[in-house]
Amino acid sequence: MKKINIAAGLVLGVIATQSFALDMGSMLKSAAPAAAQSVAPQTTATLQNNALVNSLGSSLGVTPTQAVGGTAALLNSAKSKMEPAQFSQLTAKTPGLGDMLNSAPAATSVLGSTTVENQFKALGMDSSMIGKFTPIIVNYAKGYVSPEIVTALTSALAL
Repeated sequence: MKKINIAAGLVLGVIATQSFALDMGSMLKSAAPAAAQSVAPQTTATLQNNALVNSLGSSLGVTPTQAVGGTAALLNSAKSKMEPAQFSQLTAKTPGLGDMLNSAPAATSVLGSTTVENQFKALGMDSSMIGKFTPIIVNYAKGYVSPEIVTALTSALAL
């Protein structure tokens, strides 16, 4: 009888463990949209009408959440590689970039400090999308900032 109880306990333990297993992929994919919903409605509407978000969406087929999150991930990476004054001018003069950094559906808040590749994956995108985002972001910035800042941004985004 003891053998049956032990065997039954082990089987139930395995079943319970499998039933409650943490599916990180699903959790991360669902976290980005949930984080986007926590952004103030006026900020979300402003960002969804942003030319960069629209360009990324139409060129790459990404959602507004992915466009904002991917841009924020790349800009956060570039921030540490640019002079603070240049980065400040970039975000102040280029419409929407500062808002994207402040209200992104932060893969970084979900994952903590992590790589750009992991942030893109958390947003449901393959890391190959990083190379597709970069020229679109640089071309967008060209219309608003000096050539020196564009050069600094281009260098900083060379991952």
